[in-house]
Amino acid sequence: MTVTTHPRDPPPLGELAAIIQRSLLANFASASVSVVECPDLRQPPFHLASSGLSGNPCIADVGGQANLFPRPNFDAKFDLRSLAKDMQMTEGEGGFLIGAGAAPFHDTGYNAELAVNLYTPPGPHVGTSDPDIDQVRNGTRIIQVNKDGSPCCEPIGSLNCGLMVNLFGSTGDTGPVLKITARARTGDKNFTHCIRLGLADHYGDSRPISLGGVFLLKAGKAKFHIMPDFPKEENLPFRDREQLEKNWLTYHDFGAPVICLTVMHSSDPEGLGLRMEHTHCFEVDGNRKGGHYHYDLQDEGEEVEYEAYLNVASTIYRIDRPGA
Repeated sequence: MTVTTHPRDPPPLGELAAIIQRSLLANFASASVSVVECPDLRQPPFHLASSGLSGNPCIADVGGQANLFPRPNFDAKFDLRSLAKDMQMTEGEGGFLIGAGAAPFHDTGYNAELAVNLYTPPGPHVGTSDPDIDQVRNGTRIIQVNKDGSPCCEPIGSLNCGLMVNLFGSTGDTGPVLKITARARTGDKNFTHCIRLGLADHYGDSRPISLGGVFLLKAGKAKFHIMPDFPKEENLPFRDREQLEKNWLTYHDFGAPVICLTVMHSSDPEGLGLRMEHTHCFEVDGNRKGGHYHYDLQDEGEEVEYEAYLNVASTIYRIDRPGA
């Protein structure tokens, strides 16, 4: 696989906090952004595989949507711990990965969404593919559509993914992070768009900002999509992206609480073909809610509320870019 490395020069978290808060207050009745010591994200309500988002924070954009459109690329198979090695997560530090991708179809036998939540402790096994290493904490969920059309969200034992994945990586340590809250949307931008576009408006292409972390839909409802299994050969190739989005994806409305793992970029001045925002979500109880986050459904009457913890990446890795 081709791996390219792109350093970033992020401003202080306090500077980002003020910009993000202004953007959120233009679209929500109330919002606050502050720099705090990260709480233990292993605990409810977040249930992550490591406690924090600090320690060599970085982001990888792996594969891409071109591996799905106009027809699936079944050669696009990835090992998450090998990706951690590509992201220069050294064996002396361990690695914590969260993010959004596609399920390992080569392990499951079908297509689905993937919410990556994986911690590999320090040791010589970092970046290897041995699935029997003790103390690996794999909280990754697969979100799929059952044959009757109902959604299902459950843990997956595999340490692989397919087609595409957007990952925020760190050593999983506690440290300073952005704490973001927002309630009662009044504008037309969703939560992640407010954050990303606020930074884009301020910095433009001159200083790209890349963030990753977790947010909780604490109240209200949101719309999600879930990829079904791959279409039959007679229904391929996808004629255009509209066919894929309108006639193949399945859409679902879920109420809080839902845990959301997100990666986002304010801009892509180097033309890396980055996916500008990718968020996959899951629930711990109920084995039903989850998928790709689109936007909250504030117009249905119940006030929406969010709480997020994000950190800024100092390095971007573009891995196995289609067509590169």
